[in-house]
Amino acid sequence: MSAKKLKRKRTAARAAAKAEAARPAAAPLQPTIVLASNCNVKDAAELKQSLCFHLEHDASVALDVGGVERIDTSTMQLLCAFVRDRAARERKVEWLGDARVFREAARLLGVEGLLALSGVAA
Repeated sequence: MSAKKLKRKRTAARAAAKAEAARPAAAPLQPTIVLASNCNVKDAAELKQSLCFHLEHDASVALDVGGVERIDTSTMQLLCAFVRDRAARERKVEWLGDARVFREAARLLGVEGLLALSGVAA
């Protein structure tokens, strides 16, 4: 590599570093977990892995239940444990989407209070 090209690369790298340092600190992005339309036990391991990944996240975690058409007890158990563990760490969970099917499942299982579904659209 020629000396001119090397100098240009260094200059560009310094300019990029200065621009990054001058940029105001961005608010942490809110992670969003989108539940599948058919949430059942065969997908529970994948959902658990995703939930565990976001358990310690400082910002609130959004759970999008808008596309849920069916949900079984194993998925509801995972979500209850996730909400409980986040609450124990004083971290929020937000619910997104039209949750008619989800809310009905929570009502039938008696876990509406545990899931803190007060802000979810019916």
